[in-house]
This record gives sequence, C-alpha cells and structure tokens, in this order.
Amino acid sequence: MNVRPITSEEEKDWCASMKARHPLGNPQLAGHQIKYVAEKKGKPVALISFSACAYRLADRDRWIGWTAEQATRRRHFVVQNSRFLILPHEGDHRHNLASKTLAWCARRLSDDWMERFGYPVLLLETFVDPAYHRGTCYKASGWDVVGRTKGFRRDSGEFYSQDSTPKDIWLRSLRPNARDLLRSSELPGELAEFEKALPAKRVAARLGVDGLSSLFRVLEELPDSRRAQGRRYSMGCCLSILTCAILAGCKGLRECAEFAGTLPQKQLQALRAWRDPKTNRWRSPNYVTLWRVATAVDTELFEETLNKWFRGEGLTPEAIALDGKTLRGTLLNEDGGSCVVSAVSHDGSPFFSDKRSLSRKVKK
Repeated sequence: MNVRPITSEEEKDWCASMKARHPLGNPQLAGHQIKYVAEKKGKPVALISFSACAYRLADRDRWIGWTAEQATRRRHFVVQNSRFLILPHEGDHRHNLASKTLAWCARRLSDDWMERFGYPVLLLETFVDPAYHRGTCYKASGWDVVGRTKGFRRDSGEFYSQDSTPKDIWLRSLRPNARDLLRSSELPGELAEFEKALPAKRVAARLGVDGLSSLFRVLEELPDSRRAQGRRYSMGCCLSILTCAILAGCKGLRECAEFAGTLPQKQLQALRAWRDPKTNRWRSPNYVTLWRVATAVDTELFEETLNKWFRGEGLTPEAIALDGKTLRGTLLNEDGGSCVVSAVSHDGSPFFSDKRSLSRKVKK
C-alpha cells in the first residue's frame, strides 16, 4: 500500500468522492492543508485530509498544558485530521486498512508539511462522534482520547454554533516529547525559528500599564540629543515603544510605527505620548519620529539601561542594541540621505533593520 498527497489534477475527483460518500461531505478547509490518497495496487482505497487545528479546544489545551501565549505562538505545530474516508470495495478484503492509512500519514506528514509550508508538525488532532464510531482505527495507530468537545462546531455565519453531539478528542504525537515541547518555556533551536511572534497588542498588554510606566521612567532618563524645538514625543516614550515592538517581532522601523498605531489609549497614556488638544486623544509617534530617536540615542547606554530594567522586573529577554547610520555617499542626494537603523541582540542576530530615504535638508 502507498499513501501520497494528491496532485492538482486529482483535486476535483477527491472532493467529489468526499462530498458523495462522507457523512459530513467535502470539507471547507481554511489555511494550510494537504489531501492524501491511499492506494493499493494502483487503485485508490482511502482518502484523508489534514488542515489547521481548532483554535480553542479546552481539553486539548489542558492536556498539553500550554499557556495562552504559548498556544498563540505554537498552535500551528498542531494539525487536524479533518476528513477520513474508506472507499467502497468489492471482493478484496483490506485488513486493518484504516489504521495502516493513519500510520502511513503520521510517518510522512511532518516532512510533507515542512516541504510545503516551511515548518514541521508536532501533534495531530481529530474528532470522533461516539454516537456512530468508537475510534478503533485511531487507537490501533497510536492515537489517544484526551477529552470531549463542548458540543460546538465552526460555522460560516457565526464563529461557533451549537452542535447536537459532543465529539471525542483524539491526539497523536509525532515526536515522543511533543507535549513537553509545546508547553516548554523555550523551544529548542531547530523549532524556535518557526515559533510565531506574539501579536503587538499582547506584548504591550503583558507588561501592563504599571510595567509600561516603569519602562518609560527608566528610559526617560537617557540623554536626548534632539533639538527641543517642536519636540512632541520624549525619548522615554519612543524608546519604550521601540522596545515593545522589537519584543513583538517587528522587523523594521515601519513595522514598529505600525505597532505603535495599534496601542490603545491607556497604554499610550502610560508612555506619555502626545495628546492632541483638538480630539483630546493620545497619538502614537510616526516612522520619522521613531527613526530620529533611534539614531539619536546613545546605544551603549540604552542597552545597559534596558537590560538593567529587565533584570529588575524579573524578565529575561535577549539584550538589545540599537544603532543608526546615514550613508555618506547619499548625503547630497536631492531627496536627502539614506539612513540605516538596526537593533541587534548579543548573539549577533538582527532584531530589525530598515533602510529608507528621508526627505530633509542637508547642510553643505
């Protein structure tokens, strides 16, 4: 027997067979997905698909033991067996066909996922309706029941709608230590590069209003070489935003400025951002303001101050160093100089790097 991903030419027939023969019909899969066909002597004997896992699943999440932040960053390592269909046959008895198909898929799925989507799979999940099935084939191929759903299903009109029957939750680890990896404080190097960054709002929210205020007060003490005239945003405000943006995984100053634009009013107030007198709302600094601060700060003093604050708060991120330069050969350009700004960790890996021409007058 052979199990392989279907080709694009086989997609239409695969979907038609699933729609006609599976009790749940052809799945409307979102996100990454791979559809397989199991063949015996060149004839299809089973169809199976894998796709993105359930966003929230109380018993699964409890079994893994990960935090909400870990789930946000590592949920893509969990993949769902969304459909499984044994095709009708005549005469030829197919002993243990279902469990063998599942076992073959489990052996190759992570490599196939890595090849197509650029990251491996650690854990598989699926749902079995106990009113119709016992899940024997899943048990025979190394899956375990870890709980039940709450009786809801995904719906196009509403995100979740009430379903009549709670389903058993079955899981299968593709690595012996998959569970420990998913709930570990830090992933090993070969997996850490595939971990997703936290959403911008969650990084700032994790520090809380008190933490942001504390960070602002520390960074506000750094000397500011900018001209005082027309200055709306303080050094502490801009450097605090840059720090949070880097921790959120922003790759350039433009992303840092976009991050700043997502901060709610309470967080901007804690960072003493500029308050618009017309609307009475706190405004986040733009790209140019952040660039000017990043190029004006004493990078060594900033790094030392920031690391001291992290240690005092009981946090242990990588050390961050900011640097900014204007390319000498571009100073006399009509549109102004080209500037490079970067943030680098102690191990030499870049946090962000951005190059942009700024329109400004340059003294000859």
